[in-house]
Order: sequence, then C-alpha cells, then structure tokens
Amino acid sequence: MCSTTATTLNLFSWLPCKNHAPYDDYYANNQFREADVSQLSDDEKWAIDSYIKGINLTDQATEDFLNQLNSMDKPIAVIFYGDHLPGIYTTAASDKDNTTVLHETDYFIWSNQASASASIKLDQQTSNYTSSNYFMALAAEYMNAKISPYLEMLTQTQTQIPTISRLVSSNNSWGDGSATYLDANGNRIKRKDLSQKAKQLLDDYRLVQYDMTKGKGYLNDYDFFAVQ
Repeated sequence: MCSTTATTLNLFSWLPCKNHAPYDDYYANNQFREADVSQLSDDEKWAIDSYIKGINLTDQATEDFLNQLNSMDKPIAVIFYGDHLPGIYTTAASDKDNTTVLHETDYFIWSNQASASASIKLDQQTSNYTSSNYFMALAAEYMNAKISPYLEMLTQTQTQIPTISRLVSSNNSWGDGSATYLDANGNRIKRKDLSQKAKQLLDDYRLVQYDMTKGKGYLNDYDFFAVQ
C-alpha cells in the first residue's frame, strides 16, 4: 500500500512506502511468525506474516506522524488510506464470495488540534463505505470547506452511490470493465437497481469524466472546478 498521503492547503507529505510486494524476510524479530495457520501453505503464510509485520510498523509510524502534525500551530487535515490489499491471499481469493472484501481497505480523515474540524466525525451513513474518488468531497464536508460545483456533484453522487469501483475478478483477470457499486452497508448493488436519481447522477458523472479526459474541456469555461 503505497498511496498514503497527507494533504492540506499548505502541506503535502508522503509517509514511507511500506508493505509492497515482494514480501521477503525483512524483519529480524517478527512476532507474527508464531501464528499457527495450518490451512495455509507455507509460502502464503510467510508472505502474510511479513505483510502484517509491515502493517504493525506502519501503525507506529502513522501515530508518530500524526503526533508531529498535532504539535503544529496551523490547521492540517489528513486523508489516509490503502489503495488495495496485496495479492497474497490466494486461499481466500479462490472463493469468489471474497472478491469484494479482498478489495476493502481502511481509511480515515483526521485533523490536528489547531483545526476547527478537530474531533469532528463524518456521518457513518455516508462514510462507513466509500471509494477514493469521493475522498476530496468527504474531506471538504469534514472541514466545512467551500467547494466547487465538481465537489458538490461528487457529494450528491456519493450520497446516492456510496462506493464506485472496478474489482479484479477472482480468477485474477481484469474483468469486463464494468463497475461495482456498494450501498451504505457495503452490499453490492446492480446498476439496474439504482434509483432514478442515482442513475442520472451516474450519467452526469460519466459526462464530466469524458470532458476531463477525452473531451474538449468545456467545463473549464464554466468554472466547474473552481471554489465558489
């Protein structure tokens, strides 16, 4: 998991990239080697034990990082997330019912004591399950910040469709390119079962993405990405 960032108006910082493959024997004293998981192969168990030790060290580094930010006298907000789990859970991945859970990672949005948003928590109904495309909209809500029409569109879309992602299928292929949608409780939703409002927002979102990537950038002429 290498895409862990801290983002504010004045600060952009990368935490050390840890826990990325290959998972060799990096650690002289790995207490997680003692776990007895007989249903896994030795290679799979070895990789998982190394990964868990890396997570343990990242927890400690994250705590130190946040403590340092807390000592600063200017407001700082952090979005912390893992972009994906490693492809080492071969036993679990062999069961197609595990496809969704093997693509779920923890995240948090945090601010230091100098921030007005310190100790604020987002509504669990809209934040328990989400996807990284919504992070900036959630962070703006968390900080009660002024937003652009684009972030307002993301906020409305996330309210209707909490999670939008594209999952690697259980046979390790890249799938058919279709998206996966989850509701606020982490349950899969088929596109045909989305509400009419959700479908309209999704269509709008696709048009915005097209204009941003392959289109002629018409939205720039309307200050769509400018804070109002």
